[in-house]
Amino acid sequence: MTNTDANDTNSSHGRLLASVEDATLGLRIDHPTRANALDSGVLDALIAALSRPPEGVRVVLLGASGNRHFSSGLDLGDHEAAELADYLPAAEEHLGRAVAAIRECKVPVIGVINGAAFGGALELAIACDWRIAAEGARFGMPAAKIGVVYTPQGLQRFVAALGAPRAKELFLTGTPITADRARDIGLVDRVIRDKDLWGAAHKEAQAVGASAPLAVAGTRHIIDALAHGSAPEEVLKVADDARRAAFASRDYREGLAAFREKRPPDFTGR
Repeated sequence: MTNTDANDTNSSHGRLLASVEDATLGLRIDHPTRANALDSGVLDALIAALSRPPEGVRVVLLGASGNRHFSSGLDLGDHEAAELADYLPAAEEHLGRAVAAIRECKVPVIGVINGAAFGGALELAIACDWRIAAEGARFGMPAAKIGVVYTPQGLQRFVAALGAPRAKELFLTGTPITADRARDIGLVDRVIRDKDLWGAAHKEAQAVGASAPLAVAGTRHIIDALAHGSAPEEVLKVADDARRAAFASRDYREGLAAFREKRPPDFTGR
């Protein structure tokens, strides 16, 4: 496994740790002194890493260091109360760019929720293609408790994943929920024993990596268009482009040949 630091280790803004193993890019928020809070340095590092994954990477695992915190959300700790009214809109915009980097990443991003995930960190998680969580993880959206009306872009992602009633429950009460409850309402997809979390995540990544990259990308784009209510003609255009590219690829011919010859396929993404 190759380990790289995705941010300046001397930066006061914290770090994002990155590792590449078996075509999987593992990203871990590493800001332990602030419960892995999302400051500008962490968000910039996330945007850079997701915008330019290393050549050959077929899936990203997005988690955090340690086993207590995925992230406590946007870092508000160094600002006086009077400053927060001006700071928060800019921080929300910065978070939105990180969320967009997840959504626009050229490969699937799986959220690995190793601990508590609150506020903006939960929006990062919901932007992932799907999420697995440790049994000890906790989830909360306290925006209304500090007088914040969440952005419509962020709310749309939660409504799409949870439905309107459960999104309202999460946002209007601000009450933290367990990993099991998060699974029950669709906030996470699987709950794994804490010590087995990263092993399970890598198995899921390997399963994605074994599929044809063009087929993965095309199917992902179609599902996203359907899930986010794109106009029917837009969905058909996305689907037509994706299917044409897949059927014209070497990987399509390789997949059929491997199936016929009862051997594992050798997909190259072309």
